[in-house]
Amino acid sequence: MRASAQFIRSTGLALGLLALGLGVACAAGAAAAAPSMLFHGVTHDMLYGLSMDGRNGLAVGDFGLVVETGDGGKSWSRQAKAPTSMGLFAVTRKAGHCIAGGQQGQIFTADNCKQWRAAATSTNARILSVALNDSGVAYAVGGFGTLLKSTDWGKNWQPLNLDWKTYSDDGADPHLYDVHVAANGDVTLVGEFEIVLRSRDGGASWSQLHRGKRSLFGLTVLENGDAYAVGQEGLILKAGGNGGSWKELGSGTKSILTGIAARADGRVVVSGIYTILYSADGGGSWQMDQSRPARAGWHQAAAISEGNDGKPSIVLVGSGGAILSVQR
Repeated sequence: MRASAQFIRSTGLALGLLALGLGVACAAGAAAAAPSMLFHGVTHDMLYGLSMDGRNGLAVGDFGLVVETGDGGKSWSRQAKAPTSMGLFAVTRKAGHCIAGGQQGQIFTADNCKQWRAAATSTNARILSVALNDSGVAYAVGGFGTLLKSTDWGKNWQPLNLDWKTYSDDGADPHLYDVHVAANGDVTLVGEFEIVLRSRDGGASWSQLHRGKRSLFGLTVLENGDAYAVGQEGLILKAGGNGGSWKELGSGTKSILTGIAARADGRVVVSGIYTILYSADGGGSWQMDQSRPARAGWHQAAAISEGNDGKPSIVLVGSGGAILSVQR
């Protein structure tokens, strides 16, 4: 599994190689409006990470690229680049604080989400996801079991060391691809071997909620505790409010799925390689978007956006520096 899962968020080239020869097996649903293009970079731009906090949001990508919105994603503009020439794969925004992470263990913070400063870390592994709550507690995960924690909005980081022999057959350190930290401090992470782990004591101890063969690349946890994770071979998992039991949902596709955003009303959008999936019933059934914008590129991340009219929509980012809006 490690070779085929190797750093789905690392480079546009890696994603392109993963996408070669990929078949799509999901039946089309009823015709619906295609996603609308909100922003587009140059051909070789790539956006990997996305975070929305109400009407404010950030997306990050190759060579320190940062784009921002302050109107619920209706319009986006390039921000001054983060102080790096390397790729940024992850970003999170809460209460006016932002954290971004990327290649060689680099993590950057910005109290005003504009002026980025490098934070010291103890790793050179790629940071593939960062999460932050309103109390300033943050987690970062990445390659080879990298797991870091901060309690001061990302300015200082401490490694959390897990005994990975407990969670993998060969004792290998699994790549960790996504992480979520709740308002109460509960933290959930996903990665290789379909690992889903949760800690309720600040990372001192962990419970394994799920394990399998494929890799999980994207995770979302709702305020009511419902959770979804997506990954290789069209894999979609869902757990109820207590998060203790995860079941596989029939997605109808073998596409690589990279990100997911879900609303409390049961509407769910999944991003993937040349793939966007929709559900209106909490994952009970899925529809594949057959429009040109959906099939023309790979879509790396999805997030809920709060529009100026108070109506939520879902934003996706990916290849070509594209940012799409989905009204579903």
